[in-house]
Amino acid sequence: MKKLSILFLWASMLLAACIPVQPDLNATATQDAANQSATQTALLPTFPSPTPTIVVETLPPPQETSTTTAALQFSQQFIAYESNGQLLVTDVTNGIQGGTTQYTVAGESDQVTNITWSPSGEFVAFTSAAKGEPHVFYIFALGQSSPIDLGPGSSPAWSPDSKSLAYIGGTFPDDNIWITTIDNPAPLQLTFETNYAWGKPVFTPDGGALIVAGADRNNMGASGNTSFTLEYLSRDGSGTRTPLPGATSLDGVRLPYDLHFSPDGKRLAFSTSYHLSACASPGAYYVSNADGSNRQELISPSLASAIDPTKEHYHVGLSYAWNPSSNALIIFGNVIDCNFNSPSVGQSVAGPQMSILRLDGSEFLPILGAFFGLSMDRTGAWIAASHYKDHQDLNPTIEIYSTQSGQVALALGPGRNPQFKP
Repeated sequence: MKKLSILFLWASMLLAACIPVQPDLNATATQDAANQSATQTALLPTFPSPTPTIVVETLPPPQETSTTTAALQFSQQFIAYESNGQLLVTDVTNGIQGGTTQYTVAGESDQVTNITWSPSGEFVAFTSAAKGEPHVFYIFALGQSSPIDLGPGSSPAWSPDSKSLAYIGGTFPDDNIWITTIDNPAPLQLTFETNYAWGKPVFTPDGGALIVAGADRNNMGASGNTSFTLEYLSRDGSGTRTPLPGATSLDGVRLPYDLHFSPDGKRLAFSTSYHLSACASPGAYYVSNADGSNRQELISPSLASAIDPTKEHYHVGLSYAWNPSSNALIIFGNVIDCNFNSPSVGQSVAGPQMSILRLDGSEFLPILGAFFGLSMDRTGAWIAASHYKDHQDLNPTIEIYSTQSGQVALALGPGRNPQFKP
């Protein structure tokens, strides 16, 4: 993969210039991302201190994040992440760094993006652009394993039974949704569109269908702005799509970067953004009922007061994860001054920070700094993230934070997109 300039990397990741690839700090590594996406030139936000200060909210943390030592010890915990293009899995049981296994091979299965664990916790799927065209791979993550190449594609999503993967495949610009079993792979095309783009799909909690969002490229702006409605997609190969009964159209935004059901299966979340100017690519988080109804936008209350379109102060935030109790998201947010007549143009006016945001709007544990690839472990005790010191940092550090103190509990070293084993 060619090295990206600092400007291109930071803009494409934090300001989300690329679509429809899942936001991953090295998402532009894949050839399909380069082919399918328009690139936005953006002003770099100026962050606070080189070493962000941790700010612990005085309010008590949410009940679901309180854990006992016994709870932390009930089973081993692993974390998968990308480091120097390779897929690594590290034992982090009880917040202590154990052994690390590298599963990928340089030039064969590296240049890793789209890391995602199977619901069973046995496998990790990912996209590799090691040979140019992106391919979907998976590995058995609980022992020695060689990556299994499932063929061309990107943005893999696991079925609830961990036996199948859906993904975006096809030849640009005629991308479509495909599905295959992992044992005896037999790719089945599920959609049959031409000149079409898709966001990353997700299976319904019962596994009977997928939720998808797509758009005709003729109805997309150069930077990805379009309209979409979330739809059910049959997995029988008929191509049948039906709008979610409670879903309404979102207009003037990019396709959703990610679709994730809450652990209890009752709610659906996604993030998106829209191109506004060379500086501004405002981002938002949405949560709805599983049928798409009662959709609400979630914004950090500690950042909301700084958002002011009349002053061209815009919110940027495209990395989140569910907490295990399904009543909160861990989110990243930043508010940037994009008024070109302002002396502080391109600078952060609030944030950047990550925090726990409950669905009722209450916020806990704001931690200042630039983060991406957020993940919360199954106990609610730990948050993992890639931590960027500033906009010149090309080697973020994988850090694990305590949800009790907000302090760094463990630093694993350079890496991106950490994901806890379910």
